[in-house]
Amino acid sequence: MKKAIFKGAGFGLTFFIALFIISGIMNKGNNDMTVEMNSATYPLVYMGMDGQAYNELHGYADSMNTAYMRETITALGENRDTEFTVDQFGKVVTGISYEVRSVDGERLIENTEVSDFKENKNSIHGKIALKDLIERDTEYALTIILQSGDGEQIRYYTRVVWSEDYYVADKLAFVKDFHEKTFDKEKAKELVRYLETNSDGDNSSFHKVNIHSSFNQITWGNLEVTTETEPAINITELASQTSSIRMYYVASTGEGKSKDYFYVVEYYRIRYTAERVYLLDYERTMTSFFENTDNNYANDKIMLGIVQSDLPFRESEDGNIIVFEVQNKLCSYNMTTNKLSVIFSFYDENNADARTIYADHEIKILDVDEAGNIQFAVYGYMNRGRHEGRVGIQLCTYNTMLNTVEEKIYIPYDKSYQILSQELGQLLYINRENYLYLTLNESVYEINMEAQTYKEIVHTIQDGSMKVSDDHKMIVWQEGSDTYACSKLVLMNLGNRQQITVEAGMGEYIMPLGFMGEDLIYGLAKQEDIVSDSAGRVTFPMFAVYIQNVNGNILKRYEETDAYVTSCVIAENQISLTRVSRSANGTYEESAPHQILNNEASSESANKLVTAITEIQESIVQIQVKKNIDSKALKVLTPKEVLFEGGRELKLAPGESEQRYYVYGPKGVQGIYRNAANAVNLAYEISGAVLNDAGNYVWMKGNRFTRNQILAIAGVSVTEEKDSVAICLDTILKYEGIIRNSDYLLAQGETIFSVLEKNLPDTRVLDLKGCNLDAILYYVNRDIPVFVSLSDGSAVLIVGFNETQILVMDPLKGTLDKRGMNDSKTWLEENGNCFITYIYK
Repeated sequence: MKKAIFKGAGFGLTFFIALFIISGIMNKGNNDMTVEMNSATYPLVYMGMDGQAYNELHGYADSMNTAYMRETITALGENRDTEFTVDQFGKVVTGISYEVRSVDGERLIENTEVSDFKENKNSIHGKIALKDLIERDTEYALTIILQSGDGEQIRYYTRVVWSEDYYVADKLAFVKDFHEKTFDKEKAKELVRYLETNSDGDNSSFHKVNIHSSFNQITWGNLEVTTETEPAINITELASQTSSIRMYYVASTGEGKSKDYFYVVEYYRIRYTAERVYLLDYERTMTSFFENTDNNYANDKIMLGIVQSDLPFRESEDGNIIVFEVQNKLCSYNMTTNKLSVIFSFYDENNADARTIYADHEIKILDVDEAGNIQFAVYGYMNRGRHEGRVGIQLCTYNTMLNTVEEKIYIPYDKSYQILSQELGQLLYINRENYLYLTLNESVYEINMEAQTYKEIVHTIQDGSMKVSDDHKMIVWQEGSDTYACSKLVLMNLGNRQQITVEAGMGEYIMPLGFMGEDLIYGLAKQEDIVSDSAGRVTFPMFAVYIQNVNGNILKRYEETDAYVTSCVIAENQISLTRVSRSANGTYEESAPHQILNNEASSESANKLVTAITEIQESIVQIQVKKNIDSKALKVLTPKEVLFEGGRELKLAPGESEQRYYVYGPKGVQGIYRNAANAVNLAYEISGAVLNDAGNYVWMKGNRFTRNQILAIAGVSVTEEKDSVAICLDTILKYEGIIRNSDYLLAQGETIFSVLEKNLPDTRVLDLKGCNLDAILYYVNRDIPVFVSLSDGSAVLIVGFNETQILVMDPLKGTLDKRGMNDSKTWLEENGNCFITYIYK
C-alpha cells in the first residue's frame, strides 16, 4: 500500500512538473505571438484664423481620393492664406509641403514646400499662402503633407475657399458663445430666442437634444457638467450666408469614483446676416464612456448610462454570452464564467487623447457562438495600431479560450469613413462557413475568409433594385439592366449561400419591395399597365403584392380590383402600401394607402436592452441579463492582438463606375443614390447638401437670395410647328448658346431628358420628379431654368422668384407670368412635381 502511495505521489509530481513546463512553454509562446495594440503616433493638424484654431485634421498614411475627403472646409484670408498648427505628440517632423487640387482631385494647381513656420517644444506653428492660381468663391482640395523623421509621408485633407464675405470669425464666435452659455442657466436665457421648443423635442434623455428641446434640456437639466477637453470645432459646410459647424469634446459629471465621462458632439447650422445670426438647426448628442466600475452593475443589470436605446447588442443562442458596443468600445460578458472582456477599443486608460477617441469608425458585431468566440468588423479611420492612419475594413476574431483578438482580413478603401459607413450600412454579414458579404460601390462581394479570395455576386443597377433584410442575412436583386422591365428576382440566403429565383408570369414584370423579417415582399405589374411620360419617367403599377419565405412558399397575397401598388414602407410588423387607381383616360391617380399587418410574434431574447428613469441623468440604458451579476467576483479581461507573418490585405477591384449622388447632413454622409431626386429629397429633409462623384454641389439647403430672375429668358409663344415642350427645350438650349430644333428631335423618338443630355455636354441633367417647389428654386437662384412637365402634356419654365411669387415662362400664353408661391406649390403638386434641370460639371 505504502509503495503504491509513493508511486502515485511520484506520478502526480511528474505530471504537475510536466504540466508546469508545458504550460510555461505554451504561455511563453503565446506571449511571443501576442502584443498590445501599438499606440497612436501621428500628429494632429489644426487650421487657424487670427489665432483661432479650428478644423482638427487627422493624418492619413495613404493617398486618398480627394473628391470624397469633405469633412472640413477652411476659409482663406484676403491674401489667400491660412494659419496652421501641428500638434506633434512627440513625432519628429522634418518637412512640410502642400498640394492644391481641383475638388475632384484631377487637376494639380500647386505643389509647394512650406518654409514659414516656427517649431516649439512639441508643436509647429506656421502659415500657408496659396499662389495666385485660384479663383474666388470656388472650393479647392488642400492636402498638407508632413515628412516624418522615420521617412513617412502623412497627409491631412481639407477643402479651402477664398472669399471676402464668408464671415468665418463671426460664425465661430457665435457657436463658441452658444456652447459656453449652455453651462450657465442665467446667461443661457439669451439663447431662448434661437430655440424652437415644441412637441417635436424629446425631453426624456440627454443622449440627444435639439433645437426643439426645452430650455432646461438644452442647459443640461440638473447635471453638473464639466468639459474635460477643449472643444474641437470643425466647419463642415461654408457659404456666404449659411454654414454648418460641428464641435467635439469630452465632458464629465460627478467626482472621484462617481465620476462619469461622456463624448459630446454639437451640430450647428446657422445663417449669417449683417443684422444678426440665425440658428437654423442645433443638435447635441451625449454618449457615456463605458468603464468597468462597481457603479456599472446592480443585480441583473449592466448600466450603460446615457447612450442610444438601440445600441449594437447581440447574444449567443443559449443567451449565456452577450456582446455590446458603447462609444466605439466592444465588450462581452460571459454569464457562465462571470468574465467581462473589453475586446476592442482604440482608447483606454493609457491611450486617451484627441487621436484615440476620434470617432470616425464603427464596430459591427457579426457573430457570437456559445463558447464566447466573437467575429466583428472595425471599419473607417484607424486611430492606432497596425493600420494607423488608413481607412478600411478590418475583420477580426476574438478567441475566448486564448483571450486574443486576431485580424483575419483587411480591406483598404480610398474614400472617406462617412461614405464607407453608408456602403456597409447596406450589407455586412458573415456566415458560419466564414464567407463574408458586403457592399462597396453598389456591388455585392462574397469573400472567402479562409482562402482570402473574393467574387462579385451582383452589381446593382438603380436605386431599389436590391433589397436586404434587417439582419443582413437575406438579399434579393433583379436580373437584367432595367428596373422596370425585370422578369426574374434572385433571392439569396447568405447563411447557407443558397439561391432561388422568383419569376414573373407571362406579360408581367416583377419588382422587389423589401423584407418583413426574413420574408421577401415583391410586386407584379402587367407590362401593358406600365407607362412612361414624355421625360422618360416610369409608373410601375403593381396589381399584386406577395410575401414569401426563404423556401419560396407564399405566405400572403394582396390584390384588389382597380387598385395598384406603386411602393411600400415596411416598419416593424406593418407594411404600408402606396396605391393608385386608373382613371377613365388611362392615367393613374393617387388613392388611399393600405396596411398589411404581420401577426407573427417576434421571438424574445434571453437578455435585453431596457431603459430606466433617474432623477439626475434622466433616461439611461441598461442591459438586463438573465441572472444576477456578482460584481465583486467579476473578472475583467483585456485581450492582446495575435501577431502573424505576411499580410492579410485583400484589395477589391472596383465595380462599374456610374454617377452617384452623396447626401451630406448633420452626421456626414447620410445617403448615396443613383437617382438625383431621391438625393435632393433627403437633403431637403435633413437640411443638407447633395454632391456628385466629382465633388461638385448638386443641391444645397439655404444660401438662397430672397429674389432672382434669369433676365436672358423672355416669353416665347407656341407656333403651328412647335408645341410648348419644344419651345421650352429650345429656350433652355438657346440660353446656353446652342441652337437645335427640339420639335424634330422629339419626333425622332428623343425624350425631354435625352434632348437636354445630348445637347448640353458640359452639364449633368437632373430628373427631379417628386421634389418640391422650394427645393428646385435652388437652381433658379443659380440662374438655371427649371423645366416643368404638366399633366396635360404641355410644359413651362420656372425662371424667377421672390419671397411670395415665382416667375413662369408659359409658351401657351407667350408671357412671363407671376404666380403666388402657395398657389404654385398646389398647382405643381397636382401636376406631379415633374421637374427637369441641370448643373454645370
